[in-house]
Amino acid sequence: MTERFSNRQSLMDAATVLAARRAIDRELAHLIADPFDRDAAKRLHDAVGANADRAQEALERLVHVTELREPWELGTDPGAGSNGEVAPPSSSPHRYDATHEEPAP
Repeated sequence: MTERFSNRQSLMDAATVLAARRAIDRELAHLIADPFDRDAAKRLHDAVGANADRAQEALERLVHVTELREPWELGTDPGAGSNGEVAPPSSSPHRYDATHEEPAP
C-alpha cells in the first residue's frame, strides 16, 4: 500500500464529518420544532445536499485510514536506538509526543 497515514488529513476529515452533521442536525431541529415550516424543510434539503458528498468522501478516507498498516523499517526514524529498532507508537491517549516542544518560560 503506497498511501501514507496523514494525521492532519484525518483530523480535517473528522471535522468535515462533524460540521456536516451539525449543519444537518441544526436544520432538522428547526423542522421538528415546526413540521409545517417549508423554509426549514428547504434548508434541511439544502444542508443534506451540500454536505452529503463531502462528508461521505471524508468518511471513506477515515475508514481507509483505520485499515492502513505502515511497516516499521529499522533505522529510518531519527529517534531510533543504537541498534536501529523503533518502537511502534503507543495506543495510550496519554503518550508523550516527542515532536511537541513546550514553550520556554
